[in-house]
This record gives sequence, C-alpha cells and structure tokens, in this order.
Amino acid sequence: MHDTRFPILRTFILVLILAIGGATIATLSDGNLIAIGTVLLIAFVKARFVILDFMELRHGQRGMALSLLAWCALLLLVALARPLLVSYLA
Repeated sequence: MHDTRFPILRTFILVLILAIGGATIATLSDGNLIAIGTVLLIAFVKARFVILDFMELRHGQRGMALSLLAWCALLLLVALARPLLVSYLA
C-alpha cells in the first residue's frame, strides 16, 4: 500500500541510506579509485533526489532541473579529476 500522507519520506530514507553507504565506502576505501568513483556516483544520485524531489522539480521546471543536474555532474567530474591525476602522475 502506498502511503500518500508522507510522499517525501521514502525519498528521505533512501537519501539517508545512500549517505550512510557513501560514508562507509569512503571510510574503508583507502584511496582506491573505484571506491572514490562509487562515492561520487552515490553523491550524484543523492543530489538528483534532492533536486527532483525536495526542490520539487520532478514535474515542474525541466530546464532548471537539467541545469542543476548538469552543474552537479560537472562538479563531480572535477572532483574525480584530482584522484585520476594523482594516480596517473604517481
């Protein structure tokens, strides 16, 4: 049965689980590139939920939602560039 009283609660719980999972992976990663990429991917998924559900852009302003998602993707690519450069130069 779908709970219509708190439609955002399911998304909140999912974002919370993703945050705990990302923190756990980051703690245990020891600088592994695959773990860093996984944490950044989890961060993008969390940002997507926040943008679409908490900012209520899922059914509204598609241009705003797409531009915010593109901005998050750009920031995550820049964040991934550093460990890639460090591993390449080392």
